[in-house]
Amino acid sequence: MAHFIDPGSIRENIYQGLTRIFQYTNGDGEHWQYNCGQAAACTFLTFHGCLPPAEDKAQGLMRQIEDGHPPDNMGGFFGTSRRRVERICRANGVRTRAIRGETQLRKELTENRPVIVMLGVPGPKVFKRYTMPAGHWMVAYGFDDERVFLTNHGTMSWEEFRKGWRALVPRLISMNHRGLVSLRDDEA
Repeated sequence: MAHFIDPGSIRENIYQGLTRIFQYTNGDGEHWQYNCGQAAACTFLTFHGCLPPAEDKAQGLMRQIEDGHPPDNMGGFFGTSRRRVERICRANGVRTRAIRGETQLRKELTENRPVIVMLGVPGPKVFKRYTMPAGHWMVAYGFDDERVFLTNHGTMSWEEFRKGWRALVPRLISMNHRGLVSLRDDEA
């Protein structure tokens, strides 16, 4: 459920990013199997002051977002498109732009600017042998030499992150090796 998270015990001279962020999870909404895009957008909007960081209001806020902007890929069965995540942010006062590559990701996180990312993750097994491709929206909020810190997931090694960032599902929705950040004041 929605709550504040932090990177835990870190070596401050190595860790870059936010020391605390209010995260939404799939469980805060009704469409918990497919609403990670809405959870990532709500996390991002809370960081930008558009939603309150209130655990007791989180489920209602997430459901409002889902009602206005439900998962939309293949009728919602395959989750949420990049376009839908961008629209959620824009409808709530935050305009986004895409960044590309690890250097840009690290730069944004070093400047305490969270980044919405889509990563390929293992999906359900079909016929007991084949794993279907799946994706998961998260907000990257920090990193160190070994790992990336993500909302609605936890930490992930850089190797695992890079693999997921270049996977099939992010490619299908134009999020391959990309992230979404808020426009800076001078870009608006």
